Amino acid sequence: MGYSHQRRITWLETECSRQDLPLQKELNFRRTLHKLNGKKSESVIHFLNSKGHDLNQKVNAPLAEPIQASMKVEPHAGFRLEVKNYRGLEAVELDPNGVCLIVGPNGAGKTTLLQSLILLCNTFKKGFGNALHKDGGAKGFQHFKFLGAPTRFALEIDGLKWEISPGINGKDVMYPFPERLKQNGKFLFKNQPNSSQFEYEYTQYSADETTVALKRICESERYQGEFDKFIQPLKNYRYYHDYQLMELRRAGSAANSGMTLDSYGLNAFAVLKEWKTSKPFFEHYEFVVDILQEAFPEFVGELSFPTAGQTVSLEVYLPNSDFPIPIHQISNGFLGMLLHLMAVCSVPDNGIVALDEPENGLHPYGIKVLIEALRERATEHHLTVLLATHSATILNEFKTEAHHVYVMEQNKSKQLYRLDNLKKPNWLQHFKLGNLYGREFGRQGD
Repeated sequence: MGYSHQRRITWLETECSRQDLPLQKELNFRRTLHKLNGKKSESVIHFLNSKGHDLNQKVNAPLAEPIQASMKVEPHAGFRLEVKNYRGLEAVELDPNGVCLIVGPNGAGKTTLLQSLILLCNTFKKGFGNALHKDGGAKGFQHFKFLGAPTRFALEIDGLKWEISPGINGKDVMYPFPERLKQNGKFLFKNQPNSSQFEYEYTQYSADETTVALKRICESERYQGEFDKFIQPLKNYRYYHDYQLMELRRAGSAANSGMTLDSYGLNAFAVLKEWKTSKPFFEHYEFVVDILQEAFPEFVGELSFPTAGQTVSLEVYLPNSDFPIPIHQISNGFLGMLLHLMAVCSVPDNGIVALDEPENGLHPYGIKVLIEALRERATEHHLTVLLATHSATILNEFKTEAHHVYVMEQNKSKQLYRLDNLKKPNWLQHFKLGNLYGREFGRQGD
């Protein structure tokens, strides 16, 4: 159990009998109790009841199904991604769920794999031509070994599988390109090459350069939401990389810049301020601050957001202190942790989020707290969290979860392996995965 949760239990034992629970502590109870094993959580519940506190109101959960019942979450199915002949990827298949690692040598294609989901997201929103432009254009779009061969992307979520096979002729996209949708292996529609017309549910539709067939159906008056479980994770996929920490320190965040963290983190302070003052989003703020207090127990008491004109900054108050630390004195590790936590809160339930090298600037203890927090968030909100990393410390946190580690290899028959398929799980149990990385798997230059 983490430091902040231990501190909260101590607070319960000393304060509950003397005063009503303040708002911030009430909202933290559910996460605290989830951290406890059954015997300890029952003890805390009994203690609170003995002092006259109604835990039903405090955690908004029926006590008749106490905390253990609320902890039972249906496993999240995740998704399945297939990519063929895209930039540095020859052919890969990824089927993650929960919090998963993607590791491998530099240049193996980890970032390209995460970017392929951005390409699919943008293709659905504004067409493949627009997505290709944002992806860097046609140059190098296909793998150098397979120039002119078909490129294929397939994404499957909740039994629904969307496939596209775009073609490139020089700098131009070849329209129309094949597009298919299957449900549990059965075709719902096929958009054939050289034909913009297709049929779905006995109705004729037409796709064009800016609107793929799947979106055309979703925009029609006949659409009844049957694909929403697929479309929402696709539309809301987020990939966080290359946080602009120096610019964030220098310029702060523009006020009124939305309720989700942007890809480079530049609107972080404005968003966090909005979360703090907005009832629907206060849980996001509480989660971020709670984990920061756990990761930096001697540094984080409260956060404040000084505002000048349309610019929002950040100050951190030490525990039991009235003097704030200004943003230019705050470490990169702290800001990185802040942005990672905001990133996973910016994804809707059942969503997909990717973080590139989340270990940067963090102490090993902070890394452990982060991984624990990501797992907790993923479980509670049915998220798939992808972490591209080289960190031995992060790998060590997955010693018993080799099935959640994906290894990109060079010069092997496949580019992507699940670690428990690459190495025998019983053998892996004898080692720290971080000690094996770069030696037994993920070697550079093999």
